[in-house]
Amino acid sequence: MNLCRNSFLALLALVAGPAAAQVPTHQPGAYRSASAYRRHQPQPAGTNAFFPDKRGQVVVVMPSGPATTKVRLDPDSVWGVVSDKGRTTRIFRGEEFRLEHADTLCLYSSTGNMGTMGPARYGGRTLATTHYFFSVGLTGLIFPLTTPYLREQYAASNPRFVAVLDKLKFNASLSDYDRKAGLYLVTKMYRDATPR
Repeated sequence: MNLCRNSFLALLALVAGPAAAQVPTHQPGAYRSASAYRRHQPQPAGTNAFFPDKRGQVVVVMPSGPATTKVRLDPDSVWGVVSDKGRTTRIFRGEEFRLEHADTLCLYSSTGNMGTMGPARYGGRTLATTHYFFSVGLTGLIFPLTTPYLREQYAASNPRFVAVLDKLKFNASLSDYDRKAGLYLVTKMYRDATPR
């Protein structure tokens, strides 16, 4: 009986391991600046936050006794938001960019519509596509994730990274994700090329 119970607990620990790694590290809410985000200090904090609402504003859902209230903020006054699922969205020039990797090279994604497959009146489906972007640090301008933009932004500060970019295979995508390493190709290349 003990063997069965111990085996069950070991299996549960294995399953819980990846789930525990996905626990959000930032409290849901609006973050006024990148430094507030680094310090884990939302203003205001809440149980959820999202952008945009119907009015194009940032919304923070806050507990108010047994109910909740919504606080609306101008997107220009906010660096980004963290949702109740732990997703960080940076708001840049009125657009939302989901933060995928935060480091000296920050990686973002944004989903857009490519069009519709088949006529809408016959149940045509909207096709979504994911585009990737980057910034130099959490406060840098956001650029499309392309080799020319990366070269331009990192030529002076990290020439080793730029040299590695020139060796990128033609069939490789900078946004390829390596599940084993837990990194995107561009972030792995950047880490490997950055002097320690």
